Amino acid sequence: MLSGCGKGSGQPAIISYRQVGICKGFESATGPVASKPDEGYAFFKIETVDNTKSGKALAFDPKLIFIDQSTPQQHAKELWEWDRRFVSTDSRIPKSMGISLAPESTIPAGGKLDVNSFVVIPLGINNPSGGPAENSLAFGLEYDSGTSENTASGQIRISEGILFDRTNADDTKATVVENCKELALK
Repeated sequence: MLSGCGKGSGQPAIISYRQVGICKGFESATGPVASKPDEGYAFFKIETVDNTKSGKALAFDPKLIFIDQSTPQQHAKELWEWDRRFVSTDSRIPKSMGISLAPESTIPAGGKLDVNSFVVIPLGINNPSGGPAENSLAFGLEYDSGTSENTASGQIRISEGILFDRTNADDTKATVVENCKELALK
């Protein structure tokens, strides 16, 4: 399932990913780590960043990946009032879970990067966007492709030049587990 915005010069880059699962907490070297009430840690495996059809290099920064959990009322307002949940930079997660996080990389025009690493996004699991209940735990990724120049001028640039391809089967049902160690992080 492709999502995103293919605007910009040339063909868009395609980031393939799969939603692995959602959990409430994990044990770190310094003790237990728990999500906030009504929140969880969503794990996504970034499989590839395909820039083979683009005519320019892509500076891929996984910290700019987010999930938009805004309500329609928030979308009617300015971008900074949206409920965007960005990738966590908490170093306890990869250390405790034994995973590697997706690295920052520059993918040249015509290039493709096999990432096969994770991003983790703390997010609301109580359907904060008010969307259909049956899809409340199926999340689409987006990318903040704005810069300080264009966001200051009021331009909203979300996933510009980037498409996301969620490789989970369409009928995949997500559930929330208490312990992140229960997730199949492969």
